[in-house]
Amino acid sequence: MEFHLSAFISGVFGTHLKPKPLTKVIREGEQVSDTQKSLSEWLEEAGNTLFDRGIEYGDPRSNFLRIYKIARALGIQLRDPSDLALIAIATKLSRMVESPEREDSHLDLIGYSAILSFCRFTTPEDWDDIESDSQS
Repeated sequence: MEFHLSAFISGVFGTHLKPKPLTKVIREGEQVSDTQKSLSEWLEEAGNTLFDRGIEYGDPRSNFLRIYKIARALGIQLRDPSDLALIAIATKLSRMVESPEREDSHLDLIGYSAILSFCRFTTPEDWDDIESDSQS
């Protein structure tokens, strides 16, 4: 079965979403010009944001583990801490329906997608006890 993100989003949010290219406003002296960001610019800016957040909050895997433990204590069932990245992605997608041109939501979506992959493919040692925790 083939998955199409645009069909999924239309099914969930309706077809009223019309994508518009996001532009970056650059001020040069008195001139203001709109330029479309390249893919590498989006990725670089998202990487810079992740770096800044890492300095402020630490390794995202450790942060997700802390949130996971708090959620478990509150009775919220999650498979593992990486599920929090999926929740963050869902939150960003929902917010983008209301504010599709808000650039930082797009950058956060790129960042959370990268964190999801990072968590799923580089599990830290302190996640070892999660399987036994989730069985209880």
